[in-house]
Amino acid sequence: MTALVQEMADPAALLGRVHRRFASAPGPAYRCAGGRDLDFGALYQASAVLAARLMAEPDAARRRPVVIWGHKDLRYPVAYWACLLAGMALVPVERDTPAGRLRQIVEQCGAGDVLIASDADGDLALVQAALQGLPCRIHTVDPAARLAGEAPTPAPRAPGDVAYIMFSSGTLGRPKGIQVTYGNLVDFIHWLPALLPEDGLQAVSGNIRHCFDVSLFELWVSWTRLHPLVALDHADFAHSTAYITRLAEAGTGLWVSTPSITRLMLKNPRFNGQMLPGLRVFLFCGEPLTRQIVAALFERFPGCRVVNTYGPTECTVAVTAADITPDHLARPGELPIGAARPGVQLRTSTGAPRGELLISGPCVARGYLNQPEKQAHAFPAPDCYRSGDWAEQDAAGDWVFPGRMDREVKIQGVRIDLNDVEAHIRSQPGVEDVVVEPYVLRGEPRALNAYVIGDADAGALERLARDLAAELPPYLVPRFWYAGFPAVLNANSKLDRSQLSQAADVAQHRHVHHV
Repeated sequence: MTALVQEMADPAALLGRVHRRFASAPGPAYRCAGGRDLDFGALYQASAVLAARLMAEPDAARRRPVVIWGHKDLRYPVAYWACLLAGMALVPVERDTPAGRLRQIVEQCGAGDVLIASDADGDLALVQAALQGLPCRIHTVDPAARLAGEAPTPAPRAPGDVAYIMFSSGTLGRPKGIQVTYGNLVDFIHWLPALLPEDGLQAVSGNIRHCFDVSLFELWVSWTRLHPLVALDHADFAHSTAYITRLAEAGTGLWVSTPSITRLMLKNPRFNGQMLPGLRVFLFCGEPLTRQIVAALFERFPGCRVVNTYGPTECTVAVTAADITPDHLARPGELPIGAARPGVQLRTSTGAPRGELLISGPCVARGYLNQPEKQAHAFPAPDCYRSGDWAEQDAAGDWVFPGRMDREVKIQGVRIDLNDVEAHIRSQPGVEDVVVEPYVLRGEPRALNAYVIGDADAGALERLARDLAAELPPYLVPRFWYAGFPAVLNANSKLDRSQLSQAADVAQHRHVHHV
């Protein structure tokens, strides 16, 4: 019986094995700004103490979910591992989550406990006020706690038990809780050695917020290989030089990121191979990866490896991977997202070369928490997920992600796929990235807005519109063009499309294309 089969049947065996190694591992596990480190030994002890506390609660046998409230703090991995050891589904929630949304999440998942993974002034009082009257306990996390005896035995759990619940980052309506099982998690962990060989790795980036499942790449590479994770507080984006210095001091070799984070870092000329000689692998997930970003990385980090992955949260972080090469940059079309990871089957819903991507295999999560209609639509069969994404295979057999299926609009009777318009603009020289959205007047889409990310001025916008008009029908050419606005990131470190309407008001450069 292989290790994967054994640990899929008994996930506690894998978690216990990884956790026990912390006890004798030297060096830091989690490194925060200001020289605040959490050693692996301290992580082992403090998480075991907190797990024992959770397991001693009167209703512990119910295994109610546990909300972890915080950001990039050394208390976070302590809380994370306490939940894993106690066999209680963890629910990561960011500190900047509105109080009403926090209450909504706690109510929806029926959390029994809330762990405050932060020491910021007022955080405990804020959470207590937000959750007043709800039947849940609120605990602070002590990263200095030490065992008085033996560490508790990890609670037994079945592959189908829920390991974590990720809530959608949208700000409107009822949040959508995605339940990922221990079986899903074990399968993901076993994929990592093949995807990311050791290759002299000394430390791992900590770019991704823990409420976004792409952070599992960073967390589990750190934990399974006993390398420090160098955490980036998202309030420090404006101080990228300090973060680059910390990455260099740790000898960071793996960078995990959305393209939007890397685009911001590339604005700092110190983000290069001379300052970061150990940084050799860049892994992307969460957004389409652009040629401009890859070309810049190849120039600044000669010989580096760039891995492009794709996957919805409903399928445990990622389901495909491709190593991007200079040859890919020379080809037309979108960069590939690669081939399916082991055990995963991909197909289009119609069997045609292009269609909605269906994902099957042990990566597919249990589904949505208490939302049966959405569950029935998105999960038409056990271990099968309807992605809502367009997909097609290129001539080399790699999968390509053209965009979301729900990005079609009808303007003056003509149906327009916004993904296609964006792809045409991205292919133009000098465009780092672009977002195309409908221009709405009196509640109806009347034209297209193009928000160009990068250094384009008014003249460049005019040229882009003119060149696009020579290639496309008039109704596919945006009428309103904007550049020179801040690229705001959302909670998942992606470009925040909801802020683009405000970007039009503050853009430094504008152009109106008249047909």
